[in-house]
Amino acid sequence: MLKALFIVFIFSVSVTYAQGPVQVSGKITDESGKPVSFASVFIKDTNISTMANETGNYRILLKPGNYILTCRYVGFKSIEKEVNVQSSLVLNLTLEEDIYKLKEVNVTAGKNDAANSIVRSVISRRKFLRAVPSYQCDVYTKGIQKLLDAPKRILGTNVARTLNLDSNRQGILYQSETKSKFFFRYPQKKEVMEASKVAGDNQGFSFNRALDLQVNFYDNTLNWPALGNQSFVSPVAYNAFNYYRFKLIGSSQENGKTIQKIKVIPKSRFSPVFSGYIYVLEDDPRLYSVDLMLTEHARINFVDTLHISQHFSEIGDMHWLPSDITIRFNGKVLGFNFAGYYTALYSNYKTDPVLPDDFFDEEILKIDTSANKYNDTWWANNRPVPLTREEEDNYEQHDAMGDAQKTRAYQDSVQKELNKFRPLRYIVAGQRIENVSENSFWYVYPLHSTIFYNTVEGWGLRLRARYVKRFSPYRSLEAEPNIRYGFSSEVMNANAEITYRTDSLRHTSFTVRGGSDFLDLNNRGTINLFYNTLTTLFEGKNYLKLYQAKFLSLSGQREVADGLMFTAGAEIARRFPLQNSSSNPVFRKTAETITSNNPLSPGFETEVFPVNNSLSIEAKISYTFGQQYTSRPDGKIFEPARYPTIMIDYRKGIPRILKSAVDYDFISADLFQDKIRTALWGYSSFYLSAGKFLNTSSLYFPDWHHFTGNQTAVYNPLFPNFHFLDYYAFATNDRFFEAHYEHNFSGRFIRKVPLLRKLKLEEIIGGAYLTQPQNNYKEAYIGFQRLMFRIDYGFSWTPGREMYRAFRLFYGF
Repeated sequence: MLKALFIVFIFSVSVTYAQGPVQVSGKITDESGKPVSFASVFIKDTNISTMANETGNYRILLKPGNYILTCRYVGFKSIEKEVNVQSSLVLNLTLEEDIYKLKEVNVTAGKNDAANSIVRSVISRRKFLRAVPSYQCDVYTKGIQKLLDAPKRILGTNVARTLNLDSNRQGILYQSETKSKFFFRYPQKKEVMEASKVAGDNQGFSFNRALDLQVNFYDNTLNWPALGNQSFVSPVAYNAFNYYRFKLIGSSQENGKTIQKIKVIPKSRFSPVFSGYIYVLEDDPRLYSVDLMLTEHARINFVDTLHISQHFSEIGDMHWLPSDITIRFNGKVLGFNFAGYYTALYSNYKTDPVLPDDFFDEEILKIDTSANKYNDTWWANNRPVPLTREEEDNYEQHDAMGDAQKTRAYQDSVQKELNKFRPLRYIVAGQRIENVSENSFWYVYPLHSTIFYNTVEGWGLRLRARYVKRFSPYRSLEAEPNIRYGFSSEVMNANAEITYRTDSLRHTSFTVRGGSDFLDLNNRGTINLFYNTLTTLFEGKNYLKLYQAKFLSLSGQREVADGLMFTAGAEIARRFPLQNSSSNPVFRKTAETITSNNPLSPGFETEVFPVNNSLSIEAKISYTFGQQYTSRPDGKIFEPARYPTIMIDYRKGIPRILKSAVDYDFISADLFQDKIRTALWGYSSFYLSAGKFLNTSSLYFPDWHHFTGNQTAVYNPLFPNFHFLDYYAFATNDRFFEAHYEHNFSGRFIRKVPLLRKLKLEEIIGGAYLTQPQNNYKEAYIGFQRLMFRIDYGFSWTPGREMYRAFRLFYGF
């Protein structure tokens, strides 16, 4: 009998341990029955955790046994449930609103004084808390972007059909999930993405990143580039009391710990600050959870509100680390009403892991090549947060569409719709002609870049198109044929450029260009044909000076090491000087100001150089210090540079070979960095360049060193272009030094002006300096920018001339 009982006992134990994980699921609601979205659910004294989805449903997998299940969310009392798990279990949870009571000592001292004391305690430990401990963990992320309303048409395109929206022009635009390993050792971070799922793109890789959801309020400021240039002050920054008032709401007990609830109140709602609540541990001053919001008054772009909920969990007996974070947003831009969220769930923490010394390098994110290979069954078993019904339907719809999209009939119908000619779209943005089955397209440049006028060619046509063919994620081919005809000069030019990209991971490409063309004497090619047409016809200012070249060139580039880029090329050309053939401005009086095609002798129609052959070679090498990057199976993406880039350029004219008449050597060195963040003061950019011709035995004006000048009212503010510099007057065949500096204050001053701050303008100041043996030049400017618009007003100084002042305008992205 005892033997039989023993056998039964052993069998029962074996079955229990052999049994797989069991699902515990349910819905989390408040006392009124409304779902509590993104509530945290975890198993006490373990690393097992999950969170509710947007509709309050949760799911967690456990081995059979006894557990204490804990559920919490900011503003509610946490609850604990003892559960005995033997088979699938439905456990619905109801959270009660937490009541925070003020202690008598706090009432006596005053709510603000008590809150200030608590916040100061956290601030005093801020540097320690943001850096300790080092850890590794698993991270699950999910991102959802929805359209709630949209215009019917844009530039003649049916928006609902193009974006696959329903009849109410609503739908999920982007849905993606990832599972990653995350590593942290202050200030270094690294993510290895092991699994990725994107709705509608089985071969794609998610753009969700656990890195982007690493919101550390112990840092002084926080910044999201997608929301603009503004940085935002943390409620526990070292200078938080300059921007916030704090009010103690009360305290509450959770799991034997006292939690203080503090209201965060901006001193000015137009400052770059949060509002909401922070929850602080009393006996160990640190953040327990946050419930904060940014509004449009804080100068965020593209979205109207941004809501951040973050919880921390105790890991071991010493550390509190993020258990989950959810960032929700909504907004309206250009008639599109949208909303969405990004959420991250952290689990399986290991503190102070032993990692190789070289583990943290410039690669901050690596996406595994098999990350997109996991099927729906795998995700159903490994997804810690259940999908909502809407999200399930979206996956199913896109999967069904994915099967349909593989058929030739569907591809033909989509291609026909995409390739419809729409005159307005062509005039403004050009025409794209897709070949879906071949994974290629043609792009025809818009009308405003096709018709032009200049004094050398008269009225002309420039027919350009670009062809792109993708063979794989790594390889692609681009070709751009160009036909140009001037009706006054009666000269036709034709040329083509072909680029073959062989390795997107190392940015390797080879380019061949050949044919004939009319080229800008300024080899930077800074003058826009369209704007030159307007200034010539209406102002009599024919800025563009041209020469003809019949040429063949070869070039290539490759990243030879992380951050180290090498480019080299060679060109053979036969070059011809040109003269004006037309002078027909709209207004007769402006014809008097037309100048010759020789920038060195604008009053006389003489040749700027003789007909000549030119053979030249050029090599550039650049290195960006500490260049961080993301490695994706389909390419390598550089992160914004944290440190400057240095570039060395060498160019040589080779005489006698192929009757080449040039013989020169030129070398230059550049040092530059863009968008150096200065916290609440915005960001700065600088550019320094110096160069010299070491040998000038024989060279012509196109071989001189030229600069990115500008003389038109509408300009390209791409840094480091000059604002007011003559296109040709400062070109040199000797030595030079130039310097540029620009600072964007990100609205630091404008936000204090009641009427102007609603415009969300960004203040800009800048200046530039250029010197060469024959002349010096200086300029300074101030400006205002808002998304796609910018206006500057500035001054320039040249010895022997009066100070020049003018406005400059830019629009576009």
